[in-house]
Amino acid sequence: MNLSEKGIKAIINWETGGQSYYDKHPEWPGEQSGITIGVGWDLGHTPATETTRAWKPHLDAATLALLVSVSGHKGEDAKIRLPHVRHLVIPWEAALAVFKEVTIPSWYLKTLRIYPHLQDLPGDCAAALVSLVFNRGSSLSGERRKEMAEIQLLLGGKKYSEIPKQLRAMTRLWPNSKGLRRRREEEAELFEGGLVPE
Repeated sequence: MNLSEKGIKAIINWETGGQSYYDKHPEWPGEQSGITIGVGWDLGHTPATETTRAWKPHLDAATLALLVSVSGHKGEDAKIRLPHVRHLVIPWEAALAVFKEVTIPSWYLKTLRIYPHLQDLPGDCAAALVSLVFNRGSSLSGERRKEMAEIQLLLGGKKYSEIPKQLRAMTRLWPNSKGLRRRREEEAELFEGGLVPE
């Protein structure tokens, strides 16, 4: 994986706020999310078998069993179930381990499927795009995905310097969400920084 350490740290910070802000308890981010643990591990959108495989080396059996019990539940269903698991503790070290061992490699491959030129990019640029797909998913269809589809074309044409503009253009989708608007801006800055020769 051609991801820079700086880029990986940025994704961790965007997902958790960093170690000092990390919520060690399961949470429900809202909308159609499932109950989420660690660094952006969404139990609602992840098969129970995958959660078990990833977290078994890092959590005790009772904790893991309760987490698996809320697998597949999203939106209001997840919100209703949060009190049953909110008391559980997911240590920072466990969250980082699963993120680096399982989450990042998995999302790198998902990003590579829609952006095959990813492996040709500098590490900061590649990390910015993995962050985008990790946050938004890999679909390229529909009006809300037009910038992501445009990025695919720009990569194919090696017009890398035009990609940050598309990342910033996505902020139109979240006029009232400072967090998502800031994340797209910082991804654009990370991508731009990767393009500058050292």
